[in-house]
Amino acid sequence: MQERITVNSIDFELRRNSRRKHIAIGIIPFTGGYYIAAPSLTPKAEIKRILSPDIEDIINKILVKQSKNILPNKKYHNGEKFFYKGVEYPLVRLDCRVDRGSLQLEDGAFRIRCGPSDKEREIFEAWYKRALHNEIQEILPIWTKRIKVNPSSINIKTVRSIWGSCSSKRSLTFSTRLALVPFLLMEYVVAHELCHLRHMNHSNAFWEELSYYIPDCKERRKNLKNNGHLYRWW
Repeated sequence: MQERITVNSIDFELRRNSRRKHIAIGIIPFTGGYYIAAPSLTPKAEIKRILSPDIEDIINKILVKQSKNILPNKKYHNGEKFFYKGVEYPLVRLDCRVDRGSLQLEDGAFRIRCGPSDKEREIFEAWYKRALHNEIQEILPIWTKRIKVNPSSINIKTVRSIWGSCSSKRSLTFSTRLALVPFLLMEYVVAHELCHLRHMNHSNAFWEELSYYIPDCKERRKNLKNNGHLYRWW
């Protein structure tokens, strides 16, 4: 049976090699999963200690490099569509002669005022981050009460590689990209990470508990995996 390891609630295939001197991370072709390559005698605890502080950033860099040129970058043209809560809205550019920007969602469209500094990406990121913060503040009390757990802190970061993570210090991090996905998928990620406060791995016990709260968790997980690349603003 293939050895596995969980780092910050992310599941990896662990590949050991007696000739390897350093730890490396990679993506498994076709499946989209991740693997860690490590020297044969390096304990799992040491692997986790080394990778835990920067694991999300490392995976993010790998994915950015891999996906480069697969999907065209957003041009922020009139009519270009952007997701919010699983629904696509067209972009309407409004005249703005000053070097500052604003973004609003009204009348079925994203309306952006942006000066000559071309900061559309940053403007969208800030808007999505605020929107997700508000959504998390609404849904989290419901699910912490339901699962009977309490995280030590909540963070929202623009991480392209994962949707959420749970640290050994019981701190939860959610990707800004969750603002773009349908509510049921965002709800799945929140419940998923909260269940990690009981099970800091992807053991059978973890999946059984998550399935108890979200019976169709496998379908939601598959949806994220198959369509996650669509939810972006860059």
